[in-house]
Amino acid sequence: MASKEARERKLKEIQELAEGWGKMIAREAFPDGPGLDVTLADMEEYAVAASRALVKGAVESMATTQGEQLGEEAPCPTCGKMCPLKRKSRPVVVRGGETVLEEPVGHCPACRRDFFPSASGIEVGRSRVQPDDASSHPAHRQRHQRF
Repeated sequence: MASKEARERKLKEIQELAEGWGKMIAREAFPDGPGLDVTLADMEEYAVAASRALVKGAVESMATTQGEQLGEEAPCPTCGKMCPLKRKSRPVVVRGGETVLEEPVGHCPACRRDFFPSASGIEVGRSRVQPDDASSHPAHRQRHQRF
């Protein structure tokens, strides 16, 4: 994205779109509206299931598209020789649950090493799957919180 402002605008658009999807999910879950016997926890269960599926589908789609941009070959980070890329399934945990990413993997026969090409193409070995500052992720903060 071009700028922080453009990113924030796009995030707001996505949030508004997802809010509309939430209303569609509510109509799908309860076509006649939730009955008086339906608790807030019951309603939330449908919303959480939908949000997890949304995160899973979005992350899988974006990561696949990003990986396809790397093409069929990438330079070995050690010797620079162009090496073919294969796709390898890798389970990962995202905020919405678990998903499987098709990760590009290169093998350099000259160096006899495997490598994971950088999506940015700038830094070797830096995965773009993680946020630039992993410590900002709530799970990271919770695991590393001092008591």
